Amino acid sequence: MNKKIIKYTTLIIFSVLWLLGFSPHISKWLYEKGIIEDDYRFGDLYRFSNLPQFRVLKQVCEPGKMPVTKPNTALYLIGDSFTEEGRIEAGDFVSGSFHRFFIGHQPFVKLDKTKKNVLVIETVERHFRERFATPYKNLTIGEPTTQQAMKSLMKEAKSDFWYDSERHESVLFSSGFFLTIKEWKAILNDRLFDRTDGNVVVSKDKKNIFYELDARPSGITSTFDKISDKEIELLVKNVNLTYDFYRNNGFDEVYLTIAPNKSSVLGTDLGEYNHLIERIQKHPALHMPFFDIYTPLNTSGKMLYDAGDTHWNCEGKQIWINAVNQKL
Repeated sequence: MNKKIIKYTTLIIFSVLWLLGFSPHISKWLYEKGIIEDDYRFGDLYRFSNLPQFRVLKQVCEPGKMPVTKPNTALYLIGDSFTEEGRIEAGDFVSGSFHRFFIGHQPFVKLDKTKKNVLVIETVERHFRERFATPYKNLTIGEPTTQQAMKSLMKEAKSDFWYDSERHESVLFSSGFFLTIKEWKAILNDRLFDRTDGNVVVSKDKKNIFYELDARPSGITSTFDKISDKEIELLVKNVNLTYDFYRNNGFDEVYLTIAPNKSSVLGTDLGEYNHLIERIQKHPALHMPFFDIYTPLNTSGKMLYDAGDTHWNCEGKQIWINAVNQKL
């Protein structure tokens, strides 16, 4: 009898532990209840590398001064992790309503024609060439068909109940105890073998850490990959076609934001920057309006990225929020 109890108890425990890797909602609930710690509290790049010099808590942004609301303005933001929930909130903007979508999804929206509808498309620099290899038209104006709605629900269900080993490891090994062990291993690899996690690149002066996708020497996501004038012309053409598409489909204003790679601003000792953002924004054929974030981040002389993270810190983020609100 005791053997059966031990057997089934063990089975239940391991089943629960296994279940933790299946849903982001479970891990979020555990974090909110204080049962586990935030695996990203020191930044996504520290999380990859576990190098102790980048173990700096990400800035917790103080609530800004509440802007005067423009009730007749509806802001639609389609973007990536730079503008995700938790970084950017509805209360940051002067718009009367705020709607956020992930740039990789294919959402449907119904515009209120009694309001001024403003669309902001934000993409990090490293994925700009991929996302605008063709005109960007993921956001659809109108009601989805039954088949399209069903397909969307199935995608959401898959993301909510699909095993993810990275998520699983985050839930199980995010405590300070395990991070210390990971740091010991990272220090040994760095000092004895001059090797770091493959997802990161450390600057030659050892002061900054970057995401491998944009800090490697070449490739479509790289800050240092050479880009021909012909490709720049194609990208500008597709940006303009994107602008025309959404203006013709009900949006009163449409803006572009290219969030600079951290390596584009701080990785000057890693290679020669291809100046992608400037070449797009200064192109004479470009007619889509944009928020220039590269210039203030590059010229401020301040650290506007979190030390162990790919994303802008509170001050860097506020520069972008202020630019959006000024237009609104």
